Amino acid sequence: MTMAMFKRWSRPAEVPPAAPPGFSLRELARGNARLAAHYLWGVNAAPPAATPMYLHLGCGERVLGGFVNLDFIPHDERVHAWNLLDLWPEAWTRIADGVFAEDTLEHFFHGEQAYILCNANRALRDGAVARMLMPSLARLVEYSASYKPAPDEFLHQVFGVETGADALNMGMRFSGHRWLHSAESLARLAASCGFDAVPTTCAESTVPAFNGVNLRGESDSLSFAHDLRKTRSIGRTLLAPRDVTGARRVEAVAPGIDLFVSTAAHPTVRYELPAALPVDRFACLNIRSSSLSSFLEHNQKWLVVDGVRADDPWHFDETMKSRPCMNLVTRNELPLLVRGASEISRLVFSPVATEGEYFALGCGEVFALE
Repeated sequence: MTMAMFKRWSRPAEVPPAAPPGFSLRELARGNARLAAHYLWGVNAAPPAATPMYLHLGCGERVLGGFVNLDFIPHDERVHAWNLLDLWPEAWTRIADGVFAEDTLEHFFHGEQAYILCNANRALRDGAVARMLMPSLARLVEYSASYKPAPDEFLHQVFGVETGADALNMGMRFSGHRWLHSAESLARLAASCGFDAVPTTCAESTVPAFNGVNLRGESDSLSFAHDLRKTRSIGRTLLAPRDVTGARRVEAVAPGIDLFVSTAAHPTVRYELPAALPVDRFACLNIRSSSLSSFLEHNQKWLVVDGVRADDPWHFDETMKSRPCMNLVTRNELPLLVRGASEISRLVFSPVATEGEYFALGCGEVFALE
């Protein structure tokens, strides 16, 4: 091979690679909107008002006449796009005459259920009812205790279930069930969100508009029903981050959502309430923040309330949420954070654990009984 041929066929001198560009969540949204949406959130757009206004949450393909039908997958023009874990409109205060949900609440974790019920309380007029129908955990336990699969039994035929324990677990997990209730546990959750629970049959409600609209009954589906009557109003306070320490702002992703990258371990975000909130009025709080590396390890986010547990913060469990942006504390969890304190005025939140992690950050939502 001549020198000229060697030059023509030899590999060019290596050029040092350019420094990689910084990560952009906006660019990800342009290239893969569904992946980016996993880490983001929005504000539900309020549908046109109706008179009277009855809301049907999580309607799926079952559209009810005379109701405002809401679902995160609106399959036709009669259904309004609505994600129960997005921000509810600020204007939705005491506008609804009733709320109906069947086979919906159990598809969310306990803290998310509290969040949904707090928002339903805000939307309802004083004294109105949120009607909830769902599978009964108590009945599933009873059913599984004597479970002997018949050849045509559904769980056996479709999933190969052979034992009572497997039947109970399949009943709890089937079709995305995340948190089932007994009558007692639903009543307790409802009370923390400003409701009194009235047990009913699945077909009969204390509200005439809800009579006979049930899809399932007690005997054929192991379901139960409660009318949750609003007895105390709930207010919501939205908190913007006061300051961020140990992280650098990368970009504004959407209204109310910024992308940060941590420059130190356990960066912190401070939120301050406009006035101290007595602990006995607290209902629920959520801090809108998604770690883009939360799939690597669990329990990396933490929260300190008024410095009470600065040396031993409350850790959020990433496995107990449907969406990364939900960082929830419920009324029954709050005593574990405040350790006897009588009021709340400041929240200090850490969204990631190590340096170099990206996280989306937004508002804090504090729900309080009025």
